[in-house]
Amino acid sequence: MNNIILDTVDAMELIEILEFFMERLDVLAEHDFAKLFFAECRPYGLEDLRADVTRLINSLNLSPLTP
Repeated sequence: MNNIILDTVDAMELIEILEFFMERLDVLAEHDFAKLFFAECRPYGLEDLRADVTRLINSLNLSPLTP
């Protein structure tokens, strides 16, 4: 696996973008529109995406960042 070094500001901005993206998907899921996005992605679904995004956010939070 390759390592990527991000400065703190970039990592925090990426986390905020990912969180915003997931919030928008949750709104779509409340109205059953998220199914449209994942209809062709079987067996990968919204919960799989949510788990992957959460894992990425956790990795960003735990990574050594440059000032």
